[in-house]
Amino acid sequence: MIDVETVRKLPRFSGLTPEAHKWLSERLARKFFEKGKLLFLEGEDSSYLYLVERGAVKVFRSLESGRELILGLFRYGDAIGEVALIDGNGYPASASAHEDSTVLLMRREDYLYYLKAFDGAAIALLRDLMMRMRTMQRRMEDLGGGGVEYRLGRVLQTFCAASKGDGPLYIPVPLTRQDFADMVGARVETVIRIMSRWQKEGLIGHDEGRLWVRDRATLEALVHSE
Repeated sequence: MIDVETVRKLPRFSGLTPEAHKWLSERLARKFFEKGKLLFLEGEDSSYLYLVERGAVKVFRSLESGRELILGLFRYGDAIGEVALIDGNGYPASASAHEDSTVLLMRREDYLYYLKAFDGAAIALLRDLMMRMRTMQRRMEDLGGGGVEYRLGRVLQTFCAASKGDGPLYIPVPLTRQDFADMVGARVETVIRIMSRWQKEGLIGHDEGRLWVRDRATLEALVHSE
């Protein structure tokens, strides 16, 4: 059982009635995943809804080459596995803890009942899925067009878009050069070369294991010039 206040603060459940929050609190469970631990594998039966409470979860596809293609990084309040729960098919991708993470879980049968029983639940789902579809469409467009430098710039631009202001921006998730390569579908050597040049040019910086964008205006110009 999860305390009601924790449930109420989650973006997905905001706006619901106190009765709905209480019902959810009695059906959510909390689970800790160490960095690298799998939440589920592509093709597995969809049994749970996952909500990130702390840390970050990586959703990815395994390619025939043996490499990974990162489809998204999910952080606080993000829901994972919903489409599979609704259509009853297996998970379309795999998910693992990108860093030590705490996740809230809800069983499939409880989730389906929740969608039918509480006003606002289905609307919240549709809103989230539409946003997710637009994000995925942009990801596919980015991967299908432009060179590696463009695709890498678009990934950084996505992080910038989630932050207010025009100053330097720390990327909120610790990402290695291999992670970036997996996000843009490129060789890690190519990503290392590009990011090293960007660091020398003052576009990005690296401090205590976290990457930060120093010059957001130049990043914007770089992406649009490709």
